Amino acid sequence: MKQAIKTLTLGVTAFLIIAAGGVSAEEKEDLTRVIIGFDESMNHEILESVDIHYTYDEIPAVSASISKEEEKWLKAIPGIEWVEDDQKIKTSAQKETWGYESTKTPQSREWGLRGDGVKIAIIDTGIDPDHPDLDITKGVSVLDETESWSDDNGHGTHVAGVIAAEDNDIGVVGVAPDADIYAVKALNKEGDGWESEIIAGIEWAIKEKVDIINLSLTSCQPSTGMKNTLKEAEEAGISVVAASGNGVLCSGEYLNDVMYPARYESVISVGAVDEKNTRALFSYGGKSLDFVAPGTNIYSTYITTENDPDGYRSMNGTSMAAPYVSGVLALTMEAYPNTSKDKWHELLEQHTVDLGEEGKDYDYGHGLVQSLSKPFADITKKNWYYPYIQQLYKDEIVKGTKDGTFAPLGEITREEVVTMIGRSLGLDGTKRETSFPDVPASSFGSGYIASAVEEGWIKGLPDGTFAPKQKITRAEVAVMIHRVFDLPSEKQVSFPDVSEDCYCYDAVMAVGNAGVVTGFPDGTFGPEKNITRSELAAVLARSM
Repeated sequence: MKQAIKTLTLGVTAFLIIAAGGVSAEEKEDLTRVIIGFDESMNHEILESVDIHYTYDEIPAVSASISKEEEKWLKAIPGIEWVEDDQKIKTSAQKETWGYESTKTPQSREWGLRGDGVKIAIIDTGIDPDHPDLDITKGVSVLDETESWSDDNGHGTHVAGVIAAEDNDIGVVGVAPDADIYAVKALNKEGDGWESEIIAGIEWAIKEKVDIINLSLTSCQPSTGMKNTLKEAEEAGISVVAASGNGVLCSGEYLNDVMYPARYESVISVGAVDEKNTRALFSYGGKSLDFVAPGTNIYSTYITTENDPDGYRSMNGTSMAAPYVSGVLALTMEAYPNTSKDKWHELLEQHTVDLGEEGKDYDYGHGLVQSLSKPFADITKKNWYYPYIQQLYKDEIVKGTKDGTFAPLGEITREEVVTMIGRSLGLDGTKRETSFPDVPASSFGSGYIASAVEEGWIKGLPDGTFAPKQKITRAEVAVMIHRVFDLPSEKQVSFPDVSEDCYCYDAVMAVGNAGVVTGFPDGTFGPEKNITRSELAAVLARSM
């Protein structure tokens, strides 16, 4: 049986060599772009005389131009799993920003969330590398006709501005201005491209280990190659956001669900709403729709043209809605860097304004996407400690947790306190060996503990250990704060439960006189009580 397969394979190879040997100009015009998928590994012998455009790394497939006759032969070869037409891909914008306010992005700004450290690939018409409102980390072109990723259409630059236009007092500001933007030029000057080129762009983004891929583009038909590549992106931990599609006809009729690739289960699909939070007339809905975002009259960055000499333009489309979700997702990832992709997506669902029918529906999905109001679910503006925790978070002294809580009334450990003080001082927190036998180099606070010893403000316990997981008392914190900060004396206080014989007396008097600690309502200090996380936040914020 194996011999018979080999003979068939060689026979087809011979046919392809003959067929491609002398192709006329007319015959070249009759070639069809396809994507060829193999069941396991690729048989390069079969493909020797085929006009190959791309050989993919993440899936066993190639894109090529072949004749109809060659397509018939290829489909008959064992080992070739599928041969599909390479579809034309179009942008989802209708040429023609309230969106920043509508998605409640300012509330995330109050906590300093700006997308820092999140890598976003925009697979589109490229991005203008010289636009003063955009800072591009890296770019690539996957088009045959050019190696430049510069935008010659405007669409990709507009999408980039919605996500990450810089906060620089000119033009507009994006949802996540500090995100790292990766420009992938996969659509041409007309905003068109081949699906194979989009797949190549996704592969490049996977190799660059981006966190989010934005696809403001659509096609009418499903594709095995695209679906498999998006699965690879999902398995790599990448979140893919795609436009649901504008109201175009597919094979003469409207679809009853969102367009592709937004329809794939692994993709976050986004429709558009207008300034009244009503579904835009052009926006595709459907059972696969996940969210909606602003998509009409969106003012953003654009290439410089005769009509747009300042490099900005207002546009409509689900293409404009998708990047709002990409930006909000970037803020969510920044707020919760230690959690999972599923948890980030869950948080997107939790932070929406439900529109239309109650719950997930055809027109609005889960609803209008909203930026995070705060990174911790268990604190509110009514809490006395809210501004202190907010200050420390903005200064990156405290960070988001896996479960999204701060546990303000919970007690805190010695290691956590040294870590927070170390961050406030800008000390070296690189994990490393310490002088304490009970603080391994792998411990999260080892670097700050080592730095604190070098700085001389911690010495450890009498037995030579540090007890990093031990809860810390208010007296111990007062001593550390007194050693680290030069506290002014604003008033004279006294605490009846702190005697002059206490090792902590001078420190407690110093933090009390400086107004860093006010004590309890009964006038006591409670030196032996364990300090809570909210109390420490207040002490550290006041000291700073």
